[in-house]
Amino acid sequence: MSETGQAAGAGPGEADKSIASRGRSGRRADSGPKAPSRLQNLALAVPVTGRGVALALAAVGLLLAGWIWGYPEFATLGAAAALACVAAGSVIAAKPRLEVERSVSPDRISVGQTATVNLNVRNAGRWRAVNARAVDAYGAPPMHGSPASPVGGLETRRVAIPLARLRPGRSAGASYAIQAERRGVVDAGPLSIGKRDLLGLAATAGNFGPTARLWIHPRLHQLARTPDGLARSLEGTADKVEQGSLTFHALREYVIGDELRHVHWRTSARIGKLMVKEHLDTSLPTVAIAIDDRAEAWAAEGAPAGQSWAAPFEAACEAAYSVLTACFRAEYHAALVPASGAVVSGAGRDSYGDLLAELNPDAKDSLSAYVSRLTAARYGDTLVWITGTEPPTDRLAVLKRAYPTVIAVHLAAGLPTSASLAGGVPTIRAADGEQFAAAWNNGGTRL
Repeated sequence: MSETGQAAGAGPGEADKSIASRGRSGRRADSGPKAPSRLQNLALAVPVTGRGVALALAAVGLLLAGWIWGYPEFATLGAAAALACVAAGSVIAAKPRLEVERSVSPDRISVGQTATVNLNVRNAGRWRAVNARAVDAYGAPPMHGSPASPVGGLETRRVAIPLARLRPGRSAGASYAIQAERRGVVDAGPLSIGKRDLLGLAATAGNFGPTARLWIHPRLHQLARTPDGLARSLEGTADKVEQGSLTFHALREYVIGDELRHVHWRTSARIGKLMVKEHLDTSLPTVAIAIDDRAEAWAAEGAPAGQSWAAPFEAACEAAYSVLTACFRAEYHAALVPASGAVVSGAGRDSYGDLLAELNPDAKDSLSAYVSRLTAARYGDTLVWITGTEPPTDRLAVLKRAYPTVIAVHLAAGLPTSASLAGGVPTIRAADGEQFAAAWNNGGTRL
């Protein structure tokens, strides 16, 4: 992925101000305390530093003084200052043409792992070499950094990229590492190029190339157990079984590679073709992970605003990701159903990890609406309910009509690790993801 960029004289902030200052009729809106004046916009558009402005004013003053009062020395100094300003302007006016290719490898990691950003910068100009300061930034996208959604992966950080004497047609490569410190989404780029003359009289900057996205999935904990399956009979009864149970499903024609012990000889003799029996494992469960991402499900009394839910909700995402991974390893079907409405089912593990990386406790649905949706949809036969408050036993009893197996997970700061029955529902309590995994492996799913 590549893109050719041209440095602009004014950044996006100035463009936004210019647009906001005009009404729908095309005329300037009424001036107010926040409306920038035309002079301010012009000053922002001109890439001149304070030193450059001072030298330009001094040049004009010296030239006038030499002309009016007849001092050739003043005129000489003024001409030298004016030439320095012209030289600085010529340096800044030569805007570079760069092609930037960017990749992140790998583009999906878990907390604690490291990804590498690779850059390839090519000077697409024909005459001038590029000798500028290049800075690459990476951090959370703006939509993830809002106060309502504080979880955003990483704070914005900047990395210096060496870019000295890049001749026309030549390329330069660079790379840097991103350490995944917390769950979230990170955007790397674009590449910022800053130019300044030797005397510091003028300076300009521009952004080049595309951005690349990095998904940081929750920390993964190894789970030794998976939810038990259900062996169904023709009478409608269902019993929990620990191992799979193969059941006859259909007959099909023999193909090379089928085992002869599966051949149905009576049917094969009747129709004159080899027919084999197909079996289906009816006891493999379909696990639905219901993570309650409503704000009230993670509110802790006495905790500062915006911080009461952070650690427990991170543990909830780790628990959901660990259960999903265990199901994939056991070749179970799985579905991730948060209260916010997004549903991932039947896709690869990366799709589940991407949803968990972007998840925040900001769902607007009520608990009743969430339970009703889970009951009506019936995403599986095993439900894992993850919440940050005391599990609602009355609502879980309603869910047991649609899901024969229901497991509740309660995660909160300082909560003692335990696995017990609460209202007839196996309930796991823990303070973080590691303690949750320990309680799960010690039999919390087989109560």
